[in-house]
Amino acid sequence: MDGGPLYALQTELEQIYALAPAPDVTGFLLSDREQATALGGVAPDLDEAVLVLEEPGTMNLALFLDADVVEQLAGHDVRTDNLGAWLLAAEGVSHFVCLVRRAQLDWPVTQLELELQGEIDKFLLVERLLATQGVRLPATALLRWLFDYPELRTSLDSQERWRYRLATRLARSYCRCLPPVCSEEARRRSLREFYRLAGAQKVRRIRSLTH
Repeated sequence: MDGGPLYALQTELEQIYALAPAPDVTGFLLSDREQATALGGVAPDLDEAVLVLEEPGTMNLALFLDADVVEQLAGHDVRTDNLGAWLLAAEGVSHFVCLVRRAQLDWPVTQLELELQGEIDKFLLVERLLATQGVRLPATALLRWLFDYPELRTSLDSQERWRYRLATRLARSYCRCLPPVCSEEARRRSLREFYRLAGAQKVRRIRSLTH
């Protein structure tokens, strides 16, 4: 992956899904917690968030990543001690790309869909990042690593916990059913078709794959 780490994640997603390039996410990065809190009420235990301000005919975005998270992305290498930072960055960039695309199409997007797509994109991006470092984990191991032991923030309310758990379960089910990496064309076709579905259609697609 070339360029800055966030832009590299963005271009990777745009390549996976065959998307037209969106504005460089790096230009929307906000790492000052006080400023992010003033703009969007960022919780003290939240290290990543996409801040959205909608006005008639326009949508303003900012990607908040805590300064410590941004620092851990330097060097572009994924290690045990900075995996959490990469997962936060991948999720934030996923949300940014999804919101930009939906705004361009004038399509709605729900919080559940954002979380679902973010979980899927974390799987794909970590898989690719590790591959560039010569590390290839079996898909089953990566699924367990990313999805089986989710840690939820203590500040989440019951509705948010339900949404995150559902998104995680659905994402795990979808990623488990993906064609293997060696079947590149089938995998690419499946991912691109799925990405272009509306939120409720994505849920139905996943349930049809697993029943």
